[in-house]
Amino acid sequence: MLNLFRQNTLFAGILTVLLAAALRIPEILSPHNYSFIKSAPFSAWVFNFIENLGNPTFWAITGNIFLVSTQAILINYISSRHNILYKETYMPGLMFVLLSSIFPEQSELTPQLVSNFFIMVLLLRLCYLYESANPLLLMLDSGFYLGVGLLFNYDLIIFLPFILISVIIFTSFNLRYLIVSVLGIALPIYLTVGVFYLTDHLNELMGYVKQSFEKDILRAAIKRFDYLVPFAIIFPVSVVSGFNLQQNFFRNKVKTRRIIQTLALMLLFGVAGLFVENNNFVYALYYLNVPLAIIFGYFFISDKRFLLKEGLFLLLILFVFYFNYL
Repeated sequence: MLNLFRQNTLFAGILTVLLAAALRIPEILSPHNYSFIKSAPFSAWVFNFIENLGNPTFWAITGNIFLVSTQAILINYISSRHNILYKETYMPGLMFVLLSSIFPEQSELTPQLVSNFFIMVLLLRLCYLYESANPLLLMLDSGFYLGVGLLFNYDLIIFLPFILISVIIFTSFNLRYLIVSVLGIALPIYLTVGVFYLTDHLNELMGYVKQSFEKDILRAAIKRFDYLVPFAIIFPVSVVSGFNLQQNFFRNKVKTRRIIQTLALMLLFGVAGLFVENNNFVYALYYLNVPLAIIFGYFFISDKRFLLKEGLFLLLILFVFYFNYL
């Protein structure tokens, strides 16, 4: 089955989207009860709107499938567009869908899933820094996406150092770049406050802010310890794949090497995000899955050890149905 995704084709892309929907069939047939997490003004506003629609569970699952599929296509585009792996493949997109579908909570529509889209676009913009004739515009752009993501989920503030360090990786230390990126982050926040103020809804905005800060910070919430079992596969495979990717590090172009360094940095901040999340660590896995999809996909990109790789892929699929059905 993996051979269908080892080439970067339209057919592989369609199969990836269909797989994202198929892995959510258990949730579609028997949706579990959950409340929308309103962790910032935009998430509160969007989820209040969905709750006022008929059948909010349907719209939540549909929105989840759309966002996971879109992000899978986007991470695959980033990998292919910037030649991160040594061949054209749809493995990163496939692995993002798989890693983002194991647990039932990953079928929910959450602020973390929405804000993860802006983290991906931020990464895409950063990848252009090395060859850009106007880095200041890219820095403003990148900061803006992080600022919009913050308005969906305040936990994204942990990625502020990520964007600042990434600038140094791609260019060099330049105080102007750092200042412009911070201004980009502040811009959507400033515009949001202005709109709520001018429409006489500032008290409503303050209510959203107060509500979203009523939580404990730096407490990784593990609801079920059996959720750690899939990582007995994911962790060693990622380590082996990361080691192999590092062995080919100096064979790449300078730009590709810097993108790989940025992905490694993003992996560290993704792990930090697991400890910031206090509802359930599963919700924060999306941030980790962005770099992990590329690293994990690198392991499956070759058809060597065919039976082992097909078996591991099938085992992860079985985990999806185990956690969602049983």
